[in-house]
Order: sequence, then structure tokens, then C-alpha cells
Amino acid sequence: MAEIIVEGRGLSKAFGANVVLKDVSIRCEAGKAIALVGENGAGKSTLMNILSGVLPPTAGSVLVDGKAVRFTSPEQARKKGIAFVHQELSLMEEMTVGENIMLGREPRRGGLIRQRELHEQARAVLAGIGFELDVYSLVSDLAPSDKQITEIAKAWAGRPRMIIFDEPTSSLNKAESRRLFDFIGSLKAQGVAVVLISHRMEDIFATCDTAFVLKDGEFVFSKPVSETNEDELISKMVGRTFKNAYPPRRERRSDEIRVRLTNACVGSRVKNVCMEVPAGSVIGVGGLEGQGQRELSRALFGIDPFTSGTYEIDGRPVKIQTPRAAVRQGIAFVPDDRKAEGLVLPLSVQENILSLVLGRVSRHGLIDRRAAARETEEGVRRLNIKIASPRQPVEALSGGNQQKIVFSKWIKTNPRILYLHEPTRGVDVQSKLEIYGQIRALTREGVSVVVFTSDILELIGLSDEIYVMYEGEISGHIDGAEATEEKIMQLSARRQAQSEEERAG
Repeated sequence: MAEIIVEGRGLSKAFGANVVLKDVSIRCEAGKAIALVGENGAGKSTLMNILSGVLPPTAGSVLVDGKAVRFTSPEQARKKGIAFVHQELSLMEEMTVGENIMLGREPRRGGLIRQRELHEQARAVLAGIGFELDVYSLVSDLAPSDKQITEIAKAWAGRPRMIIFDEPTSSLNKAESRRLFDFIGSLKAQGVAVVLISHRMEDIFATCDTAFVLKDGEFVFSKPVSETNEDELISKMVGRTFKNAYPPRRERRSDEIRVRLTNACVGSRVKNVCMEVPAGSVIGVGGLEGQGQRELSRALFGIDPFTSGTYEIDGRPVKIQTPRAAVRQGIAFVPDDRKAEGLVLPLSVQENILSLVLGRVSRHGLIDRRAAARETEEGVRRLNIKIASPRQPVEALSGGNQQKIVFSKWIKTNPRILYLHEPTRGVDVQSKLEIYGQIRALTREGVSVVVFTSDILELIGLSDEIYVMYEGEISGHIDGAEATEEKIMQLSARRQAQSEEERAG
């Protein structure tokens, strides 16, 4: 019989009258990985917060090695060998990568931290999970993916017996994700219990032994991963039969070209990009992460300048040098980091949704409360945003609802062009389906949409046409209806192989 490292029995959690977890039991076994799945708000993070000492249960008990424990802090859980890699990173921005990884475990002599030894130990921890980073870099200077890797290394530095991952690949590219999967495999081989919270089905089927589904705070389904499939898991999560994640494509391409790029460059990061975006179409831009997609998306919205080439809207060259100028051209932009760039987290749902259209709900500089309430209600209803009140702070909402508020804010501007960068990163299945529906609904209204995504299945499912990028250039162009994962990866690989041959020659 497998060794049970951590067990939750009959766990419930209530915040006042709001019950968010109801009588859930779970067993975390040595050498096994559980996929904990469900929509945002299903109770996944609450359950793991109880097991890791962040929250006390309202009812039920937690057992470690068969003995009941009552954690009053995450530190107590860590001492019992339980680590939690949170989706919301807990890094110290002004400290180095090494200092973050070894925080609380610093080698000392005479009360002083031995910096060189500390950073060497941090480098060894990173190597142990299959990654390399400059351990002397400040965390504030890191890309999101490198911050995620640092967070994982920090958790592993304590050599836990159980490790919980909350959306660990949300900021990682395909190659980095594969290295993480290899690391999870090595954890299992060492007898570590693993829990993976993920909305990405490929993560679940690549790493996990059992799927454990929560819905509305209750356990609804569990099955060995080898005996289930994506459709069954999604149907259990959303409570209905899953058929089609992606709305149907346009039957024919419009002859009206809304956006055209000709030999567009952004410094040395984007080179000679040529692209056409027809009116009312979804154009996908994919490839391995970090190939210039982020720089291109930000230049299109005026955050960073194009350094050469031509940017045309409706056949006329434009120079969009600020986001304000982009908005005047009817352009909207959903960034890849909703918390840092898409929302003002302490402000309310209403304040965020109306932040770009205050003139529409104001008279003589004063907010018309009725008009504001009406506009907010329409935005919430259109995106099916789950809120307790329009006055609720956005920071209190789930990731899926936060992302839908970013969409709602920009849809309020009535854009003609919508640029989306990783539009469903860290978003639950139901919210993804609703966002996909909104994207296609906007194209029926004539809006041109460009989706920058590292999710290949999303790229294929959403796009009428696809451009693949490699090292800042367009390496291929595919009709969406004919696109496959193999074709997209071959385009990237072919370009990579060509570059290697040129270097060798």
C-alpha cells in the first residue's frame, strides 16, 4: 500500500456565511502526482491553503504521516515538509535570485551571511530542477518565466516531502514546461508527493497519476489520468457535456485589410515583419515564447516604437507612439500581465470597467451614478463576470473574473482593432470558453483581432490565419483551418535548423 504523506479528511471552510469548501477528503501519496482541477472559485486554492498551513479549516482535519496536525502558519507546514509554489509569486523583488532561493536557509559564519556560498548553493538548487539563471540578478529585472523558475527553486531548496504547484507553467514556454515536467517526474521517483493545480490539460496528462475535480467547493470526480480524457474532465468541471471549445471560424476572409505591417522592425528584437489583418478576422501570432511576440504586440499599441518599416490602418500609414494615440485610432490592448498592466487591483469592479470611458458617464466633471451603474451592469453581464458587488475590489476576484474585467474595460471603448497577448493565461476552463466566445462575437461586429499566444491549441482553435515567429522574424504563415501542432512546430524547428546550419557554415 502506498505511503500517505498528507491527508485531508472532511475539510470545510467558510468565511462568514459564505461556504467555499464542503466536506472534501483527499490523500497525497508518496511518489504520486494529483491533478487538482476545477473552475476558478471551485475551492482548489482553499483546499491547498488548508493543507499548507495558510488557512485553518472550519471543519475536518489534516494528517501528516497519519497523525493529526493543526497548522497555524505556513512555516509550521514547511517544517513538516509541505511546500507550496503559489501562482501569485512571493519573491522579494530587490533581492537577488540566489538570496530569494536561499531565504531562511542562508549559510552563515559568525552571524554573517556567506554570500558566495549562498549563491553557489542557489545555483546547485537550480541545476537540480533543470534550469540555469544568473543567481546574482535582481528578481525585479527578471522576465515572468524566470521569476516562476525562481519561485519553484525556492520551494525545492527546503527538500519538501510534498510540493504543491499552482499553475506552474502559466509563464513558461514549451521547452521550460518540459523541463519542469522532467523535474516533477524526478520528484515522484524520489518519493515526493505532488499536487498540480492547472487549467492546462497538457500539463495534467504529461505529469499526473490521478485527476481530482472540485466544483463549487465540493468533490465531484476522481479517476486515474490514464483512464480519463480532456472532454470528460472539462464536463465534470463545468457541469455539462463538453463539445467545442472554439467558436466556428469565418467562412471567407474579408477583402478589407484593417492592419498591414511592411518590413516592421522593433530594434533588434523584431525584424522585417510583414503581416495583414483583415477586418472581422482573428489573426494568431505564435511560436516558441520569447521570439519577439511581446515586443511586436507592444509596438502595435504604441508602448514601444517601431524603429523602421510601415504600419498601416485602413490603408493609411500611421505612427502610433503612445497608448493614448493607439486608443484614438480605435485600438484596444489586453496585456499578458493583467495585474501589473491591465487592472488597478485595489479599485472596484466598477472603477476598473469604466476607467477608459469616464467621459461617457460624467456630466460637468461629475459621475452620473445611474449611467455608471448601467454601464457597469452591462459590462458585467456581457462577460458573465462573477462578482458580489460592483464596489468589490478587483483584487478579491478570481483570475478568470479579473481577466474578463480587462476585456470588459476595453470592449467599452468600442475598438476597431483588438490586440491580445496571452489572453487566457492562468484562466479557468469556463472563463476561457466565455472569452473565446467574446472574441468571435467581436469579429462579427467587424472588429479585427490579433491574438499573441504561446498555447498552440488556442492558436489553432481561434485563428483564421496564423503567423509563426522565430528570433523576431515571421517564419511561416498558415491558414487556420489547415493548421496543426506539427506544422506550427515544424515552422519553428525549420527556422531554427536553418539558423544552426548558417552558423555551422
